[in-house]
Amino acid sequence: MRSRRNWKVGCRTGEHGDRIDKITIMKILIVGATGALGRHVTPRLIERGHHVRAIVRSKTHDASLREMGAEPVMGDIFDKVSLQEAAQGCEVAIHIATAIPKSGSVDWSLNDRVRREGTRNLLEIAGDQGMKRYIQQSVTLLYGDHGQTIVDESAPFKPSEIVQSASDMEELVRASALDWCILRGGLFYGADTGREDGWRKSAQQGRLTIPGDGSDLLSLIHVVDMARAVVAAAEEAPPKSLYNIVDDHPVSYREVFNYVCAQLNVSPPQPGGAKFLPSLGCSNVKVRRELEWAPLYPSYRSGLA
Repeated sequence: MRSRRNWKVGCRTGEHGDRIDKITIMKILIVGATGALGRHVTPRLIERGHHVRAIVRSKTHDASLREMGAEPVMGDIFDKVSLQEAAQGCEVAIHIATAIPKSGSVDWSLNDRVRREGTRNLLEIAGDQGMKRYIQQSVTLLYGDHGQTIVDESAPFKPSEIVQSASDMEELVRASALDWCILRGGLFYGADTGREDGWRKSAQQGRLTIPGDGSDLLSLIHVVDMARAVVAAAEEAPPKSLYNIVDDHPVSYREVFNYVCAQLNVSPPQPGGAKFLPSLGCSNVKVRRELEWAPLYPSYRSGLA
């Protein structure tokens, strides 16, 4: 059993009803608390007794954040003064902010700024505040195309232009003196991600096509399981650690798209579609071993039920 720090200790119940002793109660700063991932991370931290301070750029989400027990604070990841004020007294910083462009847009410049400038700012503030831990969301897409090979965290980077900023972001984090943890997420699906909704809509319209011959691999992660990994890392990640956060079973496009069509009782997808992503299957062995994390949705079969 891994050891636990005891800055301030409480007892809570886990998601399976198991008793979890000696949870370290912390004051946590989150950037990205209202995004697709943050909406799952924030309530889980609060359920476990942590004080969550959520940086928001407008008061739009104030009521919902306060209702769940979080403390919304006006600020912006590009504004170091507001970050400094928001970070007062916090022990952990979590950077899960993104600015993914809307469907059809090719302008990734704001997301690049979040990854580069925003990360640099938050790291500086976290260091100034003497925070105990820094958690950074990243992406497995940094590994690039590996065909049918299943890769772990030691695989070399082959980033495309779109994810080059994620590589730069990781370099900034790894160069810091903080006790950082980097979580490389697979392709998100689940509530608010839009991924399976898009697949199903295309399948119902008869427009879902398999990239190439369908043999390329993808490593998925349900957004709930990614959120659980963020919580686990915030509480217990070893210093200078990084993990692939993916489900247990890398899957081919042919398999998952046929499954979607079968669920909807529509004609199976046709091969020969355009390839947009690298063929990439990733291992989650390291995070299972070191954080004792395991996905609630081991594969797309339960995640898409």
